[in-house]
Amino acid sequence: MNIISGSSNPQLVESLVAKLRVTDPQASIIDCQIEKFSNDEKKVWIKDENKVRGQKVCLLQSFSKPVDENIIETLLLIDALERLGAKEVSLIIPWMGYSLQDKVFREGEAIAAKVIADLISNSFVSRVFLIDLHNPSIPGFFSIPTYHLSAKDLFVEYLKTNNLLQNASVISPDFGGLKRARTFANLLDLPLLNIDKSRDYQTGVVTAHALHGGEISGRNAIVFDDVIVSGGTVAEVASLLKKEGANKVIFIATHGIFCKNGINVVNNSEVDLVITSDSIAHNEKSAKIIQVPLASLFATSLTDWI
Repeated sequence: MNIISGSSNPQLVESLVAKLRVTDPQASIIDCQIEKFSNDEKKVWIKDENKVRGQKVCLLQSFSKPVDENIIETLLLIDALERLGAKEVSLIIPWMGYSLQDKVFREGEAIAAKVIADLISNSFVSRVFLIDLHNPSIPGFFSIPTYHLSAKDLFVEYLKTNNLLQNASVISPDFGGLKRARTFANLLDLPLLNIDKSRDYQTGVVTAHALHGGEISGRNAIVFDDVIVSGGTVAEVASLLKKEGANKVIFIATHGIFCKNGINVVNNSEVDLVITSDSIAHNEKSAKIIQVPLASLFATSLTDWI
C-alpha cells in the first residue's frame, strides 16, 4: 500500500511508511505537489501515476490548523486519486477538526462534526480511521466503514517504560471524562480521582474547584484526557493538584492542539510533564511536552487492507 500525505503532518506519514515496510516492503510515499494560487485556492497534483492507478492507497491528513484549508485539500486529493484510477482509498484522520462540535447547544447551530463526516462519506473513500474522539458516537455520523482507534495502550507502554507509575493515581480533569479516565486507571491498576471543573463558555476560562474521590498528597498525579485545546485545563488542574500536595503532575491527552499560545501556557504552568501523541504537528517545541508516535498503531490497523 502506498501512502499520500496532506500538508498537515508529513512527519507522521514518513513514520507510518517505515512501519508499513516491515510487512509490505513495497510501501512508499506518493509524490504530490500541493500549491496555492494567488487567489488563495489550493491546487494539488499527484505526480506518481504508477503508484496510484489500480492500487490501494492510504491518505493521511489531520484536520488541524488551518482547519478548513486542510479539509478542502483532503477532498481535492481524494478527487485526484479517483481520477487517476486508484482501486480504493483509506483515509486516516489523526485529529478530526470540528469533532468537538458534535451537538447543538442552541437552536440555529450546525452539527459541524456531522457535516465533515458527510463530506468524507460522499467522496471516493472506502474507509476512515479516527483516534480518541471526544464523543465516541461520532463514527456513527459516517456512512462508510469507520474505525475508532485509541492511543491508550501506547500511553500505558510509555508510562511503564519510563517508570512513571510508582505511587501514582489517575485523575479525571472533569466529571465528563470520568468514564475515559476510569478505563485508563483500570489498565494501570491505579486508584481514580476526579476534579470538579467548570468552563465559562463566553470567555473559555476554565476553573478547577475541588478534588474528589481520595487524597493526592504525597502521590504522583496522572491526569488523563482526550484533547488539550488552549492549555487552560492543564494549568488549572496542575495548580489545584499541587495545592493538594501532589508530588508530580503528568497530563496525558491524545491530541495537543495548543491554540491561543497554548504551549506557553503549559510552559508557565505547574505541570511537570505533558504527554500527547503526534496526531497534530507543531513547529514550536517544549521541554515539558512529549509526543508519543502513532505510526505503529495506524500501521497495524491498515494491515487488513494492504
